[in-house]
Amino acid sequence: MKHLLPILLFFAALPVMAQNLITASGNVTELPTPAGVDHVFIFADLTSAQINASATATWYKYDNGTQTRIQTGVNYLYPEDNTGYIVEIGTQTVSFFVIDYSKHLINIRSLTPNLEYENRCEYTELLVDADIPQLEYRLPDGRKREITREAQITYTSLGWDGEQWQDSLCSETVTMRERIIVGAPLRNTVFTIGADQFMKELSLTVDSVTSDLYEAVAVDARPTTITTVRGDENENQHTNEIERPIETTQLQGSAPLDILFRANANAPVAQYYQWKIYKGTKLVVQRTDDQHRYTFQEYGQYRVVLVVSNDYCATDSTSIDVSVSLSQLLVPNVFTPNGDGRNDEFRVSYRSIIEFECWVYDRWGHLVYHWNDPAKGWDGTVNGRPAAEGAYFYIIRAKGADAEAGAKYRRATAKKPAEIGVYQLSGDINLIRGERK
Repeated sequence: MKHLLPILLFFAALPVMAQNLITASGNVTELPTPAGVDHVFIFADLTSAQINASATATWYKYDNGTQTRIQTGVNYLYPEDNTGYIVEIGTQTVSFFVIDYSKHLINIRSLTPNLEYENRCEYTELLVDADIPQLEYRLPDGRKREITREAQITYTSLGWDGEQWQDSLCSETVTMRERIIVGAPLRNTVFTIGADQFMKELSLTVDSVTSDLYEAVAVDARPTTITTVRGDENENQHTNEIERPIETTQLQGSAPLDILFRANANAPVAQYYQWKIYKGTKLVVQRTDDQHRYTFQEYGQYRVVLVVSNDYCATDSTSIDVSVSLSQLLVPNVFTPNGDGRNDEFRVSYRSIIEFECWVYDRWGHLVYHWNDPAKGWDGTVNGRPAAEGAYFYIIRAKGADAEAGAKYRRATAKKPAEIGVYQLSGDINLIRGERK
């Protein structure tokens, strides 16, 4: 086994050694990984072109399956255009083909966007008026292989950076032909085409060709949302609302969820906007502005769909999911307004409550406090003075986001429980001051 590694390395090195048996000098580039021959050399011209062997060799031309010896005992060759060769160096042979690029130059006269192209919403077809000579090489057995000539098409489109559209320079590598397909730009632009890859590799210069101004028709949108946050940071740390919207990116939680929707389309190319809000399969509302605000008051799963269009194109539907939580209302039986920052107010714990009223009475039936915002509560004072410790009586009427339209308030009984999402509650709340710690 100790002799196996050197043997494997020797055989692995043979292809590399064969590739290094000849080199080309002059202004030359090489076709990467040609099929059927070892090398395809493309010279800017053959004025100073030369092929060099690593040792004295025998040189052959090949054509249509036949080989003709042309020289022997020398280590160099002055090649001819469009010609294949085989060189024997000791026991090894190398095949290669030579092309004079100066005899295959591309001449581009104009580049014109095709305004009649049927799929302009996704792609742009460019009509190329040009002379594009075919590049090819031949194998020793006579078969031909076409060489793809590629060029760079550049144009300006738009790119979304997460907050806004920015001009974005696009560059696409295309095969040189009379009709070229590239992506549809999102803004008005011109298209520019230059030389093929071999002209660049040979450091040759050619004037690029630019189209007339193309008026974009493709549309795109990057819809965003901004949810209205309830309360500041300090309030949200002590909130009595469960699943309260505290982030502008929040799309689920306690009702009401107030959300601003922005289309962020590539105006002025995009001209028309269609927003549809579905609850399940039911269409709830439809809007046609580029941005709109909607308050989700009812429990359920929503899908907000946006389509942006103009007279030619429309985007695929973009959807945003919104989820409104079931309602919940919990009432404590004691609070301690002693100023220690804990349980200092009589507050309910709630979620998705969209209607709320609470009345608090003393033992003689006098109203001591009333409020209609579930986020607030009673601080245990009457007319600015601390109320006496003891039991007080409350009555609460509230409706949640899951209440059906037209649901009525009524006292629940064993035979007729309260309707879903409707709360009519009453009971005692105990005010205990204790000592502040």
